[in-house]
Amino acid sequence: MRLLALGGVAGPLLFITTVAVSAALRPDYRHTSAFISELGATTTTYADLMNYAGFLPTGLLLVAFSVALAYLLPRDRVTRLGVILVGISGAGVSLSGIFSCDAGCPQTGGTVENLVHNAIGPITFASLSIGAGVLGFRFRRSPVWRSLSVYSVLSGAAGLGLLAVLAGSIESRELTGLWQRLLLAVLFLWCAVVSVRAFLQRTRER
Repeated sequence: MRLLALGGVAGPLLFITTVAVSAALRPDYRHTSAFISELGATTTTYADLMNYAGFLPTGLLLVAFSVALAYLLPRDRVTRLGVILVGISGAGVSLSGIFSCDAGCPQTGGTVENLVHNAIGPITFASLSIGAGVLGFRFRRSPVWRSLSVYSVLSGAAGLGLLAVLAGSIESRELTGLWQRLLLAVLFLWCAVVSVRAFLQRTRER
């Protein structure tokens, strides 16, 4: 079960690598203004690489991470809520690869697949942000996890703040890609830190 916890490290590393490779294959792609999803947009070059080597497995690894947390952390309602939110975010990442956006990732109109993709994104980011915050509050009551309490709450708050900034930039598309990457950096780093702590934990906390 502890090995599943490393999904919180492996998933983000795989995603970052796939984004870097996919973007390098498209010289016209701009990290500061483009959505990451544009690398997997329907009918675009190398879309399958981003969707099936990036989004899909990364989401599954994050779900595995959430399953490990469910096992290792105390089984109470607060923990359950936080873990479920983390799992939802992982599922959202995978679904983002299955339901890819149209070319350019338009935020209105387009195909049904594009509309589904656009609906998944905010839920995915918000779920992981809130999940980190909820677990942070729960960590305060645990001697093993208390040192990550404030960090987790701040990560969740930063995630929601960056999500709001990202949403506000969509219409102009000014630095949209940058805000999305900062948001992912905050949340993926949290996953990695908690993942390592969970892996090092020898037994389930009761």
